[in-house]
Amino acid sequence: MTTTNSNGDIQAFPPVVLGTTLYDLLRAEQIHGEEALESLCLLKPNSDPQYGTSVPLSNKYIIHSAQVDSEEDLAPLQLENCSHLLMFFAGPLNVIFLAAEGGDDTASLSRESVDRNARRSFGVIQQTQRPNIYTYANIEDFVANHDGSKIRWGFAMDFAERLPYLFHPELVYELNSKRWLAECDLKSANDRILDCEIDCKHHQHRTTDHKQRWYHNQSCETCTAGVRDEVQRVVGILKTRKLPFVLKLTQSLSSVGTIIVKSEEERSDAMEQISQYLADYLPRITKQNVHLNTTALILSDFLPGETMALNFFVRRDGTSIFLGACHQLATGDSGRQATAITYADQEKLEKKFRDMLARIGKVLKDEGYYVKLTRSKGACGADIMETENGTQNVIDLNVRTPLSLVLYLLGDHFQQRGLGMSLVYECVMLSISRNELEKRFVKELHEARIVLLGGTKLGGKDRYGYGMVLAGEDRDAIDELSDRILKFEL
Repeated sequence: MTTTNSNGDIQAFPPVVLGTTLYDLLRAEQIHGEEALESLCLLKPNSDPQYGTSVPLSNKYIIHSAQVDSEEDLAPLQLENCSHLLMFFAGPLNVIFLAAEGGDDTASLSRESVDRNARRSFGVIQQTQRPNIYTYANIEDFVANHDGSKIRWGFAMDFAERLPYLFHPELVYELNSKRWLAECDLKSANDRILDCEIDCKHHQHRTTDHKQRWYHNQSCETCTAGVRDEVQRVVGILKTRKLPFVLKLTQSLSSVGTIIVKSEEERSDAMEQISQYLADYLPRITKQNVHLNTTALILSDFLPGETMALNFFVRRDGTSIFLGACHQLATGDSGRQATAITYADQEKLEKKFRDMLARIGKVLKDEGYYVKLTRSKGACGADIMETENGTQNVIDLNVRTPLSLVLYLLGDHFQQRGLGMSLVYECVMLSISRNELEKRFVKELHEARIVLLGGTKLGGKDRYGYGMVLAGEDRDAIDELSDRILKFEL
């Protein structure tokens, strides 16, 4: 395809062709007479007030996702980069982007700029597979002017309750929580749930499960003392837990809320980190979110070995369609995450994980996530660790479109060019603009060794965040290309 960058330069790259799209998978399950396919929105929320309100701030649906140090960097990553990555393979669905007009003075976060950037990002896809883009200036514009179609949210957010939704945000929040995973039939790694145990006779709220649960009252001395005591209780548990172990927040993104503890020094760091976390977030338990267990912690055994990212599509009847198994690789210093796929291994891996896919599909069906509502199906991702004796453990479950799915769907695009392996970077922070990146790597882009899923300018000067897929004949070819790109890493 031919694209024109902001300098007027003509760039000719082969159009990206996906093996299938989310639209195709959903349509295949559509029953005659159903209403039109829904809209998709995958922007990431934030719950830390220090990052301001450019990213929708959730106080009911507490989630931890900040991988950077400032609002000016977080906003374009959460609003743009994440949406580029997780909706790249949407196909001709309606997809929704949100700008930050009125909450951020950065020109790149205006509705016009966010919309133009989204169109450039998806413009690399062959025309028949491109999403239909709708961009709103801010939350109020979104609420006032949305077309009324039901929205498939990737993440629970407070303002989502004000819009038509396919699944209630509370259900989205629950089934993407580590706590739910630890207590459902997929529980693994000897999980122990640490729920809040604060008790104040003046501030108890009866929840829908008919339990009396504590919520915080700022002016209550008993509540204040209860927070201090709860911090010490949890720290005491961590102090005596046998090494090694893993501690997880119930709701977090991009490994932000996962702490691996292998040494006494790491134990000390974890105790300090969790003490601060509980001191900050126990007071944010309210009548509105007490039933969501927002501050729950999950204490698990540490499992050695590699993690596989398993992608699949759950059908109406609870059966699953295999959509790839990928290797999770180490996270870089800048916060980037990498996941890789070897196409020749997929048939073997599908057989290996077939029983696990059946288990996961049944659990989700039994929970009612995909059977109680219209068009009850969807893409999912699961992180699987295998013990030495061959036991497969589900250590994370993402009931939404997962990032690594793009690798499987690009398989034919790469293999017809002799490229047998690919790797996706969730977020690479570079010192060069997209125009400059395309100029420096024009050959690799033309050969489809690089597919840019999207890019956004960060707040600081000459700071840019990218999602990208690198492809090669083997790991050595990808490593060589990756090294050349990461020379520009911040």
